[in-house]
Amino acid sequence: MWRLIALKLLLPCLGLAYSVRAQPTTAPKTPAAVVSISGEINDFSRDSFIRRFNQAKADGAKVVIVRIDTYGGLAIAGWDISRFIKAQNGVHTIAFADDKAISAGAMIAMACDEIVMSDSATLGDCAPISFRTDGTIEVKEAAERAKANSPILADFYDSAVRNHHDPLLAAAMVDVNVVVYWMQSPDGEKKFVGQAEHDQLLEDGWKPVAGAPDPIDSANTLLTVGTGEAVQIGLASGQASTTVALANARGLTISETLDSGFGESVFALLNADWVRMILISIFGVAVYAALHAPGHGAAEAIAITTLGLLLGIPLLSGYGTWWEIALILGGLAMVAFEIFVFPHAGIMIVTGIVMILVGLVFTFVGQEPGTSPLSPHLPGTWASLRNGVLFVSGGLVCSILLCWWLSQYLPNLPYFGRLVLTATSGQSGGTIPTVSHDIRWPPIGAVGRAVTPLKPGGSAEFTDADGPQTQVLSVVSESGYLPAGSPVVVREVGGGRLIVRSTI
Repeated sequence: MWRLIALKLLLPCLGLAYSVRAQPTTAPKTPAAVVSISGEINDFSRDSFIRRFNQAKADGAKVVIVRIDTYGGLAIAGWDISRFIKAQNGVHTIAFADDKAISAGAMIAMACDEIVMSDSATLGDCAPISFRTDGTIEVKEAAERAKANSPILADFYDSAVRNHHDPLLAAAMVDVNVVVYWMQSPDGEKKFVGQAEHDQLLEDGWKPVAGAPDPIDSANTLLTVGTGEAVQIGLASGQASTTVALANARGLTISETLDSGFGESVFALLNADWVRMILISIFGVAVYAALHAPGHGAAEAIAITTLGLLLGIPLLSGYGTWWEIALILGGLAMVAFEIFVFPHAGIMIVTGIVMILVGLVFTFVGQEPGTSPLSPHLPGTWASLRNGVLFVSGGLVCSILLCWWLSQYLPNLPYFGRLVLTATSGQSGGTIPTVSHDIRWPPIGAVGRAVTPLKPGGSAEFTDADGPQTQVLSVVSESGYLPAGSPVVVREVGGGRLIVRSTI
């Protein structure tokens, strides 16, 4: 009987214990965030990445997956991102090479605590190189290449030591002269060695690691590896098809994915070389229109807008510096002085145009680590300089052709012809649009009246002494702003312009 009572008392306790033990124990997943960097790496994308990375940390992410898909860009911008990542505390960083992590992208990947690659990704090639016409790599002088590569090599070495990669593999991504072999001893020890140690190890009975390329990286090439090889040689800690698959394999919960926004896509479009060439063409046409039909405001507004884009976009991306902006603005000031203050000097307008063109060309050239675009060393800088000359020249040629077309056909178009402001009117007040490409009247000294405010461009009315008609013509005031109705006198006639001043 006592046994029966004891059994009844123990059964609920045993059931409780069983139920507690039977419940699965699942540890909470670590919060993670995905921060992407793709496209060209420049100052604008650098600042965007750092802002989004800091937002992920502020939102509580303990792991940040840096999704990389880029061919690279500005070395200094990539260098800044690398140092920023290595300065982080309290967060684990995983570089996810999604398709490609090339050049500055490889620098960023190496800075992360570990690298995971997608199923068909590429990693490496972090030294700017150029090619000869026969397709072979052009090797620069040792001193020149060493000067250009030193900051990048130092960053790669630091990343390799921090994140337990072999420094020789890191150097092979940057220095085209580094040769890497992967050797195995008779008792199974493996290590990466250069050419001299490789020859000695062969004599000691070492052999290349079976199934791996021999050498891993040869002379005159830069180490660039696919997913399988990167995992095999230890540069990548694993592979995953997507960031979600990576998070699931690591027990992570992705709380947010911070990609670049619409504004950054628009910025990338405006920063494209061909778009900037179009902006140069539009700017030239707008200036031409403003000088030949001033006072309407539309041409002036377009010129100011395109100039703002031509200066602001390179400045934000890191391709433009303050000295280039100052050179362009100084050139514009000299051209304006030649036109409005001291005409016919010639030398100032030529100098100003040269300053503008040189400044625009150098806005296509990024700054090298430790040097300036005025003394380029890297082949990539020379390539950017050539692109700058090509696209600025293309924009200039397009601008000249468009200006010629406008001078021939624009006045005959129904709406735009009215912008020229060359019309005759009878005493009855009716207007008949006419076009005049060569101003032969009124003569110097003719007196007229401003019919629109002169700011300093506008229109003025002059009476023909030999007939009853009056003409309304586009003029430029050398006296600055004049209100409508002000009496004016012609000071200069030529080049399709009438320059007047106030008679008061």
